[in-house]
Amino acid sequence: MGLVTGGNPERVARKLTLLEARESPCMSCVAAPCCTHLPLHTFQVRTLLELDHASYLLNFSRIRLGLHPNGDFSVYYRYPCRFLDRSDPVSYRCQIHGRPEQPSICVHYNPYACWYRPALSADSAHFIQLDWRRFERLAERLEFDDRRDIVGVPVWSSVLEELAALPLEPGFDDDLTPDPVFDGWLTASATGAVEPAAAPRGYGDFVDPCAGCAAFCCTTLVFPLAVPVGRVNFDYLQFALGFPGVEVGVSDGQWLLVVKSRCRHLGADNRCAIYGRPERPMLCKYFDATSCSYVARFGKQRPRGFLRVRHEQYPWLLEAVRFDDEGQLTHLPPTETLREHIETRWREALSAAAAEAPDA
Repeated sequence: MGLVTGGNPERVARKLTLLEARESPCMSCVAAPCCTHLPLHTFQVRTLLELDHASYLLNFSRIRLGLHPNGDFSVYYRYPCRFLDRSDPVSYRCQIHGRPEQPSICVHYNPYACWYRPALSADSAHFIQLDWRRFERLAERLEFDDRRDIVGVPVWSSVLEELAALPLEPGFDDDLTPDPVFDGWLTASATGAVEPAAAPRGYGDFVDPCAGCAAFCCTTLVFPLAVPVGRVNFDYLQFALGFPGVEVGVSDGQWLLVVKSRCRHLGADNRCAIYGRPERPMLCKYFDATSCSYVARFGKQRPRGFLRVRHEQYPWLLEAVRFDDEGQLTHLPPTETLREHIETRWREALSAAAAEAPDA
């Protein structure tokens, strides 16, 4: 059973002449929703655990969910692309429009078939935006059987009416927290320093994996990606990396879309403010810290078999891959080879900048 049932109300819009209809919809668009909302993932909510996962996601800053009438949920990273001119808060403009570095996914996007504007510019009869307050109100109206499957859901029209009284928070959360681990990797790459290996431990030495941890699980969201097979996949990643706070995680078996965010319940001491309370997500309550992959991937400067790439390093990654005439991938080096190439290019860039700098 989908989360919400019921038909879609008819859309009412003002009438346009043919000349008006032919004018690009981008010219009258407000706040560029296609460049301020990065789609991350789509999923269904049919059980209590799936509902809990949706609730968990909304605890993170700059994350918003969207609900479709068919019950599909979409996850969005809500933050302006780095190439938007934000000096005009009403009508953003792309600063690389028409330039070679503009992603093809943007160049060839058809504004006449745009979904973002009617769905994300304001509340829509065909799509509901959810922050954590709206989500909690919706969740209170669900019913479950003894297997914790959702069996009772509200009608779509009633959800629209009820949530309309809960306006979404305006503006963007600009608190992009620095990442000392990533910055430490770049610094070490420049000097050739190697992060010291941890001393070997015995099986009984692992007491509390969370002790002293910087809470990487509460400052990082990961979404699975298929390993790229063509130029179009790499172009999408170029588009995604245009959003500050987004990274690509590379390994030989799987790639990840990584969002650096922060749970609203995480205190300054990296402790959970709702630990042991009913509202704490079950995903957190039952997380097995002994098998945690967050520390291995995001707590080390050079994690074995895993590479983090941001917008600044992405062109160097592209230098190492090869395609055929149809744009299909023909050569993708192993993760460690990609890391070595990026580190080499980083050192070269620093040397070139130092050579061009005026004498002190």
